[in-house]
Amino acid sequence: MLSLRTIWLCGLLLTAGVGVLFFNGRPAIARRREVPKVVRVTDVQLQSENIAGVWYHRLTGRVRNETATPAHNVQIYYEIYDSTSKRLLEAGLTQLRNRVINSEGEAEFLATPNAGGRVKITLVEWLSGDRQYHSFQQMQEFSQ
Repeated sequence: MLSLRTIWLCGLLLTAGVGVLFFNGRPAIARRREVPKVVRVTDVQLQSENIAGVWYHRLTGRVRNETATPAHNVQIYYEIYDSTSKRLLEAGLTQLRNRVINSEGEAEFLATPNAGGRVKITLVEWLSGDRQYHSFQQMQEFSQ
């Protein structure tokens, strides 16, 4: 026969387990699958051109605001790697000055790096409509 202590302990564990599964009235498993709403770079192109023996590079791309509030002062951090190896050639940032991206809106950015190669977007930072700082560590390489 089970002792009173064993029954009490089992009841406590079951109660705690149900509390973990349904935190704030929603199943914890469904909450983990939600995709975070962020500002992210969706497209990048690096064009290189040789004019009179000098290489000029132009990095352009699109940024999408997936949040519910406007994004202000968006900054995009990037790295450029050698096309044939893993050697880092340049790291830099560009920003959308005086530009607000509305909720679910898009904007274009431009940078003029000193090197050409493979582009990796590392971080996107922005201020939300209530002037709170947010960042998204994108760490995505875009093929050319």
